[in-house]
Amino acid sequence: MTSMYRWTAGAAAALGLAACSTTISLLPADFGAPADALAPGGASAAKDLIEAEALQADIALAKEALERIHPGYNRFTSKPALDAAWADLTEAAADGMTRDAFYLGLSHILADIRCDHTKAELPTDMRDARDAAPSYLPVRYRIIDGRFMITEPGNTGLLKGDEILEIDAIAVSKRYDAVAPYLAIDGFTDHVKPVIAAMPGDFGMTEFDHYDTLLQPDTDGRVVFTIKSETGTIRTVDLARVDFAGFRALGDDAGRVRDFSDPAAVSVRQVASNTAQLTIETFVNYRTPVDPDTVFGPIFENLNADGVETLILDMRPNGGGSTDVMQSLLSHLTRTPMTRLKEVRVKTIDFDGLRDHIGTWDERAMNPDPADFVETGSGWLTVRPELMSELQELTPAEHAFQGEVILLIGAQNASGATQMVGALAGQPHVTLVGEKTGGVQDGPTAGIIYFLSLPASGITVRVPWQWQVPSIEDPEFGVGFTPDVRAPLTVEALRADRDPAFDAALVLAASD
Repeated sequence: MTSMYRWTAGAAAALGLAACSTTISLLPADFGAPADALAPGGASAAKDLIEAEALQADIALAKEALERIHPGYNRFTSKPALDAAWADLTEAAADGMTRDAFYLGLSHILADIRCDHTKAELPTDMRDARDAAPSYLPVRYRIIDGRFMITEPGNTGLLKGDEILEIDAIAVSKRYDAVAPYLAIDGFTDHVKPVIAAMPGDFGMTEFDHYDTLLQPDTDGRVVFTIKSETGTIRTVDLARVDFAGFRALGDDAGRVRDFSDPAAVSVRQVASNTAQLTIETFVNYRTPVDPDTVFGPIFENLNADGVETLILDMRPNGGGSTDVMQSLLSHLTRTPMTRLKEVRVKTIDFDGLRDHIGTWDERAMNPDPADFVETGSGWLTVRPELMSELQELTPAEHAFQGEVILLIGAQNASGATQMVGALAGQPHVTLVGEKTGGVQDGPTAGIIYFLSLPASGITVRVPWQWQVPSIEDPEFGVGFTPDVRAPLTVEALRADRDPAFDAALVLAASD
């Protein structure tokens, strides 16, 4: 398999973008990057060019670190295809590149690895400059069946349910197609891309805005939308973009990632006589950790004491996070003991030659003890089971829920959230409702994340270290979990403020 990145201006004329044709990872044939940035004589090149030798050193360092450390490096895309992509990027850097062009080229290769935890972070000065400027779209939206539907219109005078047809006279479908190859997903869960594109997440802004502002740099702080109303009226509106503070002011804490310690991250309410809803927005518990048993214990004790027969557990906003939260929740939902993971694999514990450029939140991971691992003979090292709670038997908690569980799932589920879905899927008291998840059934490459600093560009690359192999039987390769009852969000439901998955769950609860 070959890959040819054509780092020149010319193709994708409708977008005004440079073209790149590639056959790897079944991605769209054309993707964009700023034409003046990629052409060595362009205007952007003059102000922010990284010299070829320094840039190629960054490329070599990134390639070496990913190949040596990442346990899923060529899991979903062949090594020859990735080798060709790195070679093309190296060739493109022969005359130097701007940082934004290099960031895009690197991000495209990282997306081809198909691991949601493998991303490139903007250099700090670029991120700060972007956040301080009016570079964000002034509305929030969801992408449903390829349509950009406004969910939070802010102070624009637009309405929830209005549809964005064009941004600055370019069809949103074309702008999205240019962004899509940069979106990091697990395996072959391409159906999640429209969902994560519209979510505020790791980059502060939505992932669509993050890459779109690099592909189509704004020059005047304004944006022109072509809008179609619910009644079919089409009009154009000229609006001011907003800075990061303005973006965060859109809707309910837009752009903010909640911690599990935030009281709003876990909520419970009665929704029918014998039915309750429990919503858990995140498992993230490493910034301000709390004991998850102190959160879940009282909730489930009260649910049982109140005679709740059906629990609607809404996991749809949850992208994963910390193991301790997931383990605690599972112990309150399972009826029988389980061992969630079969094994945890790593490719290497040898970081010689990389130590000056990598770091992580757990310094012990910088010098792993060889005695903590077992060689499998197949090129992997596995963590000794007694060292990780995920590899040990999990038993039902004292107040484990005794009723039926309707688990609401969707495309935002990834990593630990998908692992929890997999641990519960198939249990006789659990029914999955909603839409197909993100993540992969055969386990994420996650756990410890190393942060690789590239000296010349200032870009940081996230490199996961562990492959967490689940204990579920016959996982389907590279895809998420499918609901027992499919109930997708539609444009009509959004406009009517209906939640099809929750509605379906209520019907199921009433029939039990």
